[in-house]
Amino acid sequence: MTTLPDALAAYRIYAKAEGKSPKSIRHVAQSVSHFSKFLGNNQEITNITAGDLRRFIIALQDTHKFSNHPFNKPQQAKLSAQSIRTYCGGIKTFFSYLYRDELIESNPMEKVKMPKARKKVVPTFSEKEVEKLLSQPDKKNNIGF
Repeated sequence: MTTLPDALAAYRIYAKAEGKSPKSIRHVAQSVSHFSKFLGNNQEITNITAGDLRRFIIALQDTHKFSNHPFNKPQQAKLSAQSIRTYCGGIKTFFSYLYRDELIESNPMEKVKMPKARKKVVPTFSEKEVEKLLSQPDKKNNIGF
């Protein structure tokens, strides 16, 4: 039987050998470590269910921004849906690896839908604003042109 921290150590070796970026490896490791602490560090990977991830998502939804952060004070605001999706993405990546390497018989995380995040609408320039912007340089010299 393999515990979550043992499997995470194996993931790090796999990810380095596959040429994953250090930032990607760190992201997955931090997400899984946080999940592991939530479950209890000695959790067997074969006993983890989709329900465990759902309970973790609910716990994250109740977590204040910057709680347990070494440099920033906790805030009143809760974690955003995008932050929660980021945690879940790392955990799902990890469980996909466990399934591919046959450390688990089925991937329970495939059954979990990611929390929806609000889509940000980026404002664009109007046609008049673009015309005004393009009319600013002096086109009579090389620098302006």
